[in-house]
Amino acid sequence: MSVALVSCTLPEKPEGSLSTPIEIQYKIPPELEPKVNLINELVESKIKSGTFNGVVLVAEYGNVLYIKANGYANFKTKEILNEHSVFQLASVSKMFTAAAVVILKEKGLLNYDDLVIKYLPLFPYEDITIRQLLQHRSGLPRYMVTSDLFWPRDTPMSNEDLYYLMAEQCPPRYFSADRKFNYQNSNYAYLAYLVEVVSKQPFERFVKQNIFEPLGMWNSFVYSINGETDIPGMVAGHIYRRPQPLNPATNYINGVVGDKGIYSNVHDLLKFDQALYTETLISQNSIAEAFTPGKRNPYTKRDDYGFGWRISTFNKDRLVYHYGWWNGFKSAFFRFLDKRRTVIVLTNRDRTLSLPKEIQEILYSDASENQSAVDYFSTNQ
Repeated sequence: MSVALVSCTLPEKPEGSLSTPIEIQYKIPPELEPKVNLINELVESKIKSGTFNGVVLVAEYGNVLYIKANGYANFKTKEILNEHSVFQLASVSKMFTAAAVVILKEKGLLNYDDLVIKYLPLFPYEDITIRQLLQHRSGLPRYMVTSDLFWPRDTPMSNEDLYYLMAEQCPPRYFSADRKFNYQNSNYAYLAYLVEVVSKQPFERFVKQNIFEPLGMWNSFVYSINGETDIPGMVAGHIYRRPQPLNPATNYINGVVGDKGIYSNVHDLLKFDQALYTETLISQNSIAEAFTPGKRNPYTKRDDYGFGWRISTFNKDRLVYHYGWWNGFKSAFFRFLDKRRTVIVLTNRDRTLSLPKEIQEILYSDASENQSAVDYFSTNQ
């Protein structure tokens, strides 16, 4: 069975709320039709079993091979999701925070091996570098533990508030700088505040002006608990099996961004994905460095971390990726660099997210990849 797929793109810059999309037919090369059919069967089976509520997009060379939206944007009001729905990215936000730091480095405003205290003088750990924050090798403690102990739950917390609270409380770190990798949200919350201090503007404004606007990501936003919280197309997060949507304004920790807090949709994320194959945003030298892991432990086969991306040990392609989970949302962004494949899954019901890996298994099910599909996209862009 062949699957006919239609997708949509938005006008160059919609005014106000989401505009009526322009319909575009995407062609699937013959070599990929069986795999697209299998992906469709997989997604439909999850829809039938009630285990997928969200949007999935699969692309190669920027061409959408498969896209599907299913379920509710809000389980209480029964508003239906669509492929332009805007989701909280959770930890997938970290790639944008890292990109903001890279942009500042390319502007000559900082260096990765600078000490953090050069820019944040009250930072309580004097030997940690910006690079160690980017690669989760700082040993920083969890800021959420400290804030839960010492910050009033009815008062929104900003990145600046976090900075001063951690300086005052100075919780002990888990280990000395650069000893090992330890994924920790504190690193990226500090990086977002670093962007604010170095750029002399709010993090949301810097990201909008330097990433979203240049790439035409008109449906991407940094959430601001103290500012504009009415995001067009934004869906509600849900705890699995609970119909009551979660209101982000009621959680004081949502005011801290960089580790989370960016909202986007699959089409905007594909624009970001494609920009990383060019020098539209940052140089290829910087991108290569961002995709280089820290000091990988030679005795384990665990994935490591670059700048805002996990670096996979997957042996059939160069895979960089990230998952996210926060307040009823789960997300995944996979980039297969050699064959320029992209898998994006955004959900607003926080149950197990196995779909990205299952799609990966379908895409790379052949013992040796057939080159004709790659040739097709290389010559028909």
